[in-house]
Amino acid sequence: MKLLFEGDQGKALCEHCQQIVTTTYVRRDVPFSDGQGQAKEILVGVCDDCDTVVAIPAQSTPSIKEARKQQLIPIEARLPAIYLDVLDAAMHVVTKEASVQTRKLFISYYLRVLVETKSATRLQRTHDEFSEWLSKQMTCRQLTLSHSMKRLSMKVNPYVADDFIVLLEATHMTRTELLKSVICHIQEDVIEDRNAAIISDLQRLTRVAM
Repeated sequence: MKLLFEGDQGKALCEHCQQIVTTTYVRRDVPFSDGQGQAKEILVGVCDDCDTVVAIPAQSTPSIKEARKQQLIPIEARLPAIYLDVLDAAMHVVTKEASVQTRKLFISYYLRVLVETKSATRLQRTHDEFSEWLSKQMTCRQLTLSHSMKRLSMKVNPYVADDFIVLLEATHMTRTELLKSVICHIQEDVIEDRNAAIISDLQRLTRVAM
């Protein structure tokens, strides 16, 4: 890999000029292509004719990755511990290698599916059914439901955050209510119904993420 310095010159294809142009390497703030944030003061090659960024050297890649990482958006809530137990149990059905980090993957997957299929209206019903099932379990086993709480905390990219906001607006739920309902939906699909298509999707995702 050739180490480049400010002022070095090169050649690259400029999409704006539609030709091979001479470039000069300078430091510049470069916005991400999705419009979500920017990488600041990174070394880039700019077209000498139109001043457009046309080349990003390998040495700038770590700075870009770090800047993108900082764009992650936190989603947090304190939930009854039983909900995280249910989520972790569903994860274990999909893969025995599941860890706490897998929670974000499952919830992100479900947020996207719920938005794509316009299934937000199902969430409250699914949660009500889960609450009824849980109450029956406590009664049958002569147990008292624990009031233990645990924090669910994850940092997601802007796309997942957008899905979360869409569902919040569609359901008029709080963040906590929405997360609880999504977990109930996961429980229904993975633990109760053993939905083969969804489990297969999640297995592929977890293999890629691990």
